[in-house]
Amino acid sequence: MFGLRFTPAEQAFRAELRAWLAANAPGDPPPADEERRRDWQRAWQRRLADAGYLAIHWPRAYGGRDAGLAEQVIYSEEMARVRAPEILDAVALNIVAPVLIHAGTDAQRAHHLPRIRCAEEVWCLGFSEPNAGSDLASLRTRAVRDGDCWVVSGQKVWSSKAHFADWLLFLARTAADAPRHKGITCLAVSMQSAGVTWRPLVQLSGRREFNEVFLEEVRVPAANTIGPVHGGWPLIRTALAHERGTLWAFDFKVRLQNLARAAVDLYRTGGRAVDRDALRDQVAKAWVESEVFAAHTMRVLPALHHGAAEAAALTKVLGSEIHQRTCELAMVLRGPMASVRDEEWHEQYLYSRSVTISSGTSEVLRNVLAQALGLPRR
Repeated sequence: MFGLRFTPAEQAFRAELRAWLAANAPGDPPPADEERRRDWQRAWQRRLADAGYLAIHWPRAYGGRDAGLAEQVIYSEEMARVRAPEILDAVALNIVAPVLIHAGTDAQRAHHLPRIRCAEEVWCLGFSEPNAGSDLASLRTRAVRDGDCWVVSGQKVWSSKAHFADWLLFLARTAADAPRHKGITCLAVSMQSAGVTWRPLVQLSGRREFNEVFLEEVRVPAANTIGPVHGGWPLIRTALAHERGTLWAFDFKVRLQNLARAAVDLYRTGGRAVDRDALRDQVAKAWVESEVFAAHTMRVLPALHHGAAEAAALTKVLGSEIHQRTCELAMVLRGPMASVRDEEWHEQYLYSRSVTISSGTSEVLRNVLAQALGLPRR
């Protein structure tokens, strides 16, 4: 794609970003107090936004750099190199905002995009439902037009950050008699609206990252319709391909490289709790897999950029399973007491069990790959 060479302008961008990161290292995040950590992540996101190093793939008109794929690769490489922490709301930055840029009205873009960049607004997603997860087209949430509003009733599940989000981007069925992939509309609603409630889903670690969201006769202004009425399915399908593909390619490229480097650090500094020599090959494999994933993203980025479903499925399956293996290795490297004495790694390990489910289960995505390969159905 790019070969191994970057243009002088791209090399200058790398030098500029590297210098800024050296002068603006965020330091370590605070302990796992949820509210303090959110404030810290919001401040880091705002610092990146103020310096022009956030949402670089957005058009310049909306505060981005209109960066090409090469610059986005450089950005992810430099962030991985310094082990940059996560921002507060990557979902809004990388999924909600592209939907607004592509299909939103001028008023929607003017209002929301500046607030998304600086984390003044936090968004959650309302796609999955109790009986419509991987088969999203089975969703039952309904929206009925009443004057200048939609009246919405239904339930969403697995909504990350709904417990502190300001807005919900969701799908609702707006034409009951249409084929199941038709008659679906994309809407946005304030989480403070009457009739919107949420309930946390407590994870194995005790964290409450995911939530159920209930919409009971919620009046959503028609002005909050994103894209064409009854045209939400192709819009969100593109967004989900981006989540499985480009988002994994960039954000998870950084995360996997950071995890592999952390595993190497654990190997080098490990005490007598584990037989480090016996784990040498596994540590090397974790490092190699993270680099293979990084090289894979370089190879498929053009396809991901254009929403290729099979490239997105392959990237997500590969990255999620490497993530799980690296976290399992880290727990072994920390020794038999890791789950008691090392809260951060224990949390990472428990969270890793979900990554082969979120954004499309590995089983469903393998079906996508099988169909792309022309394999016969049973």
